[in-house]
Amino acid sequence: RWVGYIRAEYQHSPSAPPLSGPARQAISAVDVVPESPTTLIPAVNRVQLLDAYVGLNTQNWEVTFGRQSLWWGPGDGGPMMFSDNAAPINMFRVNRVQPFKLPWILGWLGPIRTEVFIGQLTGQEFLFNPSGLMGQSGQPLNPQPFIHGQMFSFKPTPNFEFAVFRTTDYGGPGYPLTLHTLVRSLFTTGNENHGGASKPGDRRSGVNFSYRLSALGKWVTFYGDGFTDDEFSPIAYADRSVWHAGIYLPQFPRINKLDLRVEGVYTNNPLGGKICCGFFYWNATWRSGYTNGGNLIGSWVGRDGQGAQAWSNYWFTPRNKIQVSFRHQKVGQDFIPGGGTLTDVGLRVDLWTNRNLGISTNMQYETWFFPVIRPGQQTNVLARDCS
Repeated sequence: RWVGYIRAEYQHSPSAPPLSGPARQAISAVDVVPESPTTLIPAVNRVQLLDAYVGLNTQNWEVTFGRQSLWWGPGDGGPMMFSDNAAPINMFRVNRVQPFKLPWILGWLGPIRTEVFIGQLTGQEFLFNPSGLMGQSGQPLNPQPFIHGQMFSFKPTPNFEFAVFRTTDYGGPGYPLTLHTLVRSLFTTGNENHGGASKPGDRRSGVNFSYRLSALGKWVTFYGDGFTDDEFSPIAYADRSVWHAGIYLPQFPRINKLDLRVEGVYTNNPLGGKICCGFFYWNATWRSGYTNGGNLIGSWVGRDGQGAQAWSNYWFTPRNKIQVSFRHQKVGQDFIPGGGTLTDVGLRVDLWTNRNLGISTNMQYETWFFPVIRPGQQTNVLARDCS
């Protein structure tokens, strides 16, 4: 059966003054690229195509091609490896939509799902290849690097589910994508210095899990996900890994319409190790980092950060609710001068007047302090209605 999907949105933002000299210098230092010119940030008025793809469902498999978003992890705050923080990626994707079980003793792994893809990134501007640093600020590389990924999920018990996955950035000027280089990026276990002719790619390996306490299955679920850079598992390399974890309470005793979700995340490894200062989501060869269209493909917390989020909903009906939320972010001063913090609180109300018409109201208060961008504490207030 053939399938198709399209989603678009109208985007508007006013023009903005150029980044300050200290901000441009800080970006140049942490990305190890030339300083960007003093350029006015232009206004945006456009209809942006988001997810838009065609595909074929056959024999419990789905094969799709086009712009697609992926979400490789539990929780609401955003997975570490693949989230919708960046624009959808143009990709060819194969997804097992109906779980299968392996025979014999391997059946203990439970229902299994798998997903593989290969796509091409956008907005990558700098790359260090055997000829040196290539690229120019504001000018996308030609050709753009590719990204491919593989994910396998298992559910050995009704209360426990886990997945292992991997992504690799490869390609761009000086790194042609051929069958040979694709196979090398998939199976080579070694590495090479940045800019090396046989560089296998910028590789990340990750794992996620979700466990519902059997004794309190009605009340508590723990979950988490993490990744490591150029190693085979974040579990085996704790000092080279970063993690996101959370707890979900779908209801409270005597208040069964109230839920609570709390999550924490870090990309500045507290164990120290041999890495620091924005290492994760960046690469010395592919210097535009783990981004698509200039935005991180991974977690909202960004590089060298710590964060916490919480949401609580009161459900009047299965469709009508009121939500309060909280978020806090901290970025280390060993990464950017002076570091930075961000805190916001929000209130959201969703009401459906009938089967086809709903109203959503969202209000948010935000305060942030990033002296490299603007001195002093800044505040923003947002109010939005939609139906």
